[in-house]
Amino acid sequence: MLSSILAFSQDNLWNSNIKSVFGEIGYGSLKWSGALGFRFWDIGASMGLAGFAASRPKYIYPSSQYPLPKEFESEEYKFTYVLVTTELYYFFEVFEDFIITPSIGFYVQQDSALRRSLRDNDYGLLFYLGKTENKTGITFGLGVDYYYSDDMVVGLGYNYRRGIFARIAYYWF
Repeated sequence: MLSSILAFSQDNLWNSNIKSVFGEIGYGSLKWSGALGFRFWDIGASMGLAGFAASRPKYIYPSSQYPLPKEFESEEYKFTYVLVTTELYYFFEVFEDFIITPSIGFYVQQDSALRRSLRDNDYGLLFYLGKTENKTGITFGLGVDYYYSDDMVVGLGYNYRRGIFARIAYYWF
């Protein structure tokens, strides 16, 4: 009897709340970004990716033929290789057709540190992969969504690490 009551209450909880899936596409300092997420009731979560289309020069790995230049004979350039975000959202339905969505999350970023020789020879034109660096931190964002139809929502927003984004969501009740 207890299991049937729990099953009924869980089913009722699932059926009586708002559920959606959403996708975001954006552009910022790391170039193109994207995210996929879901909403249940007034909270949501997403996973995002940025930096996968960023421009960085072609580089080679140091070898005996092309040795890595010394630090005082070279310049270092850092390029973001990839950024992965995980975020939690809260959905404020303050107006009838609009939703305000603040978010806070965690990001992991990997940068490539490339070196280029300052000497005037063929080696000075080459970029070498010196090392990779990992960074972590907190990210946050804010968006505004509009009920386009009964089951479709569109929106715009800004994320601290991924830049400006457009969001589209499909809702079912």
